[in-house]
Amino acid sequence: MFTDSDFKVFNASTLNERMEQIRTVLDPQFEEVAQAFLPILATTGETWYAHVAKHRMRTTNPPDNTWVAFSTNPRGYKMLPHFELGCWADHLYLYLAVESNMKPKHTSTIGPKLQDLAPLVAQLPSEFVLSANHMVEQTLPIADYEQLVVRFQHVKAAEVLIGIQIQRGDPRFGTPQLLADLEQTLQTLLPLYQRLQ
Repeated sequence: MFTDSDFKVFNASTLNERMEQIRTVLDPQFEEVAQAFLPILATTGETWYAHVAKHRMRTTNPPDNTWVAFSTNPRGYKMLPHFELGCWADHLYLYLAVESNMKPKHTSTIGPKLQDLAPLVAQLPSEFVLSANHMVEQTLPIADYEQLVVRFQHVKAAEVLIGIQIQRGDPRFGTPQLLADLEQTLQTLLPLYQRLQ
């Protein structure tokens, strides 16, 4: 399971060096977590697939973050509500994600469903946060949820991500408690996911 030293992969300065580090250090751990997550996700009655980011479109700049996404589509995930577990240089995150790829085709249907989630989001544990863009290292408080949904409906690049971040240096890294807490987070987010269907 992830250790604090794993974040050093982001110290590699070139694309090739960093991708080699990601493939050898992080991707196997994403695959390992997938073996724990997929049975939990299967309780929805759907078949789920793990999609480990390959960063194939990159030709020069190394990725600032990397992830594994879980969706019910074997070919992709960005066009559906999905779960995303990933790393930046200073934290691990787990989000329920509704990304901009759903727009404009599904905006009119997913928008009201996101609005209906507001009471459930308000009841989430205090460590939960929001993000408006999965490619930007910035979070918002849960209290901003309704504003975030409005922005999602009117701003092309806006997204809605709900979940947790675990900062580098957290004592759970390298211990079984990390996976246990990630699994608990996934189970906490599952009812929200099901309301988006």
